Order: sequence, then C-alpha cells, then structure tokens
Amino acid sequence: MAEFNFIESYKLLQPATDRAVVDLRKSGFDQIVKSITWGQIVDLGRLAFNLPYDAAVYAEWFQKPLHDADPHFFVAQDAAEAGRIAVLVLRHFVAQGQTATTAALIALASSYAGKRPALDNGELVTRSRDVIAASSKKAAMTAPSAKIGIPKAADHSAKKTEMTNAFDAPRTAALAEALVQDLRTGSEAAVTALSDAYLALRQDNLRLAEEIDMLWWHVGDWSNALDIPRTSISKKSVGLVSGVDLGAMVKFSPGPYGAYGILKHSLGKEGEETTSLVEAVAGLDASQLARLKLDSAPDVFPVLTALRLASANRDWAGQFAKMAPDAAGEKLTHLELATQAFRERVSMTNVGLV
Repeated sequence: MAEFNFIESYKLLQPATDRAVVDLRKSGFDQIVKSITWGQIVDLGRLAFNLPYDAAVYAEWFQKPLHDADPHFFVAQDAAEAGRIAVLVLRHFVAQGQTATTAALIALASSYAGKRPALDNGELVTRSRDVIAASSKKAAMTAPSAKIGIPKAADHSAKKTEMTNAFDAPRTAALAEALVQDLRTGSEAAVTALSDAYLALRQDNLRLAEEIDMLWWHVGDWSNALDIPRTSISKKSVGLVSGVDLGAMVKFSPGPYGAYGILKHSLGKEGEETTSLVEAVAGLDASQLARLKLDSAPDVFPVLTALRLASANRDWAGQFAKMAPDAAGEKLTHLELATQAFRERVSMTNVGLV
C-alpha cells in the first residue's frame, strides 16, 4: 500500500484551505501520531464517524497538539474539522505495514458494517476493507528465507600473513579480534534469520490452529460464549452470537483467513435475512447477556455496546439510541451483523481491552 501523505489527503478533503492552515494541521497531526495509544485510536472513531462525543476525552492527546499549532482550534467547537483530522490519523495507521490490519479492523468495526459514513467520502472504509481483503489472500505458509545458514567468513589472509611474518602481540590480537567479530556477526545474522522464520511460521500456524478451532465450532454446533448448542439460540440472535463466538477465538489480527466463510456457511440462507441490532439483542435472555457482555466495550463498537447496556438495564434501547443513533434502527443481514460482531470482538483483543 502506498505511503500515506497527510497534506495531499487533507487538501482533497478541504481543497480551498489556505496553505498556512494545512501546515498547522500537519504539525498537530505529526505530534498526535507519535505517541497515540490503541485505546485512543478507538476513541477517534467517534470523531471520524461523526458520533456523539465528550470533548474532554480529547483535550490532552488530540486537541492540545492541534491547538498548540493553531490557537483557534477546539474540538468542542468544530466537530467536522476534528473528524477530518481523526479520519486522517486512522488512515495513516491503516497505511502502515505493522499496524494496518489492527487499525483497519477498528475502522471497519466503528463503521457499523459500512453503514456509518466517515468524514472523508468513504476512503477510510474502502482502504480498510482492502487491507483486510489482502490479508485473506496470503499463500501457503513460507519462511522469509528458504535457506538459513551462517554467512561466508570474510577474507583475513592479510592479517594472518602479517602475524606470521612478524609475530607479536598487537598483530595476534588484531587477527583474533577480526576472527571473533566475523564469527559473532555471522552468528547474529543466522540467529536473526532463524528467529524471523520461526516467528513467521509460528504466527501462520497459530492462525491455522484458530481456523481449525472455528471449523470444529461449526461442526460441533456449540456456542462457546453461551455454552449451549447454537441451534437453541433465538434465530433473531444467532448471527450476533456467532460473530462474538468466533471473534473471541482470535488472538492474532485480523484472524484466520476463512473466518468470514465459516460465518457465512454456518448461518446458511438465514444469513441473508435482515434484522436490527436492537431486535437481535432483544432475543437474548438476561443470563445470555451476562455471558456476552464486555464491561470495557467502547461506545464506538455498537454491538458490544448494546450487549453491555442491555445486560445492565431492561430499558436500554433508549440509552443506546442516544449513544448510537445511526445504529439503533439500521437494518443489517444476519451475516452483516455476525461480521460486525466478529470485527468488534477481535478489535477488543487487539487493543488489549479484554
């Protein structure tokens, strides 16, 4: 993926903005991305997708760098501009190799199956989908190098000749030091290559193991989260529960390549039927809600937020509508809802909230 260019991306969103303002925004942006945490990246979802937010949450780590560059900038007074900067911070991390899949999953989870528009004409969601799709196209497991060995030693014949012709302590020490350094350098290179190969194969094997667990989950027709057969779950809720079930199995972002196919196959034709999040949550009883809820779920993740609220308050729907007005009545297919729940649950693991 091409390297993210803040100035170019900002000017595409705000083409009439004065160059001096663009430079001020770039200065604040550079400071934000230097020290931002995954929890704060999740918080950016409120701004990026134009959701209700508390400006105090962003005062130090988001507003201050931008305000220091431009004293006229305040998060509380300009939700649209704050949202545009938040979108561009998210796109920055989606474009980074090491953070791409985690940031992409957070963005997709915050988009509520793509139903929420971000303040960038759809670019954030499109690029995030591309990152996740690309991760599923990986070929068979391979190590970074087909052959691992100690590199060929350097030529020390000149030092050896010097020592032979005039044997003394300095020349002997020089040859010994050169030989030891050569051995150390070669050994370090070999260990690094071996470590890289091991870690690559280990992660692939762990993801393969997760995928096998998911296949057994499908064959066994058992909800790990609720500890009951999946066939006994309300039809209104089985997609949601299935997504949470599979998402909880994932330890490495973005999860096994076949997770989405397993969800689709498990839901069958019913996966294409539509429902709302409120209806799906209403199909769960109090004990089931208690098992599914995550107290640390942020409100940018609507499925987990609805579960958290419903487990604590029988009249939760009104509160949820205020927190996530765009998600309360939005219709999704059961497969879309399952995919949304899966992405939210994986994101929770990725950012250390479970």
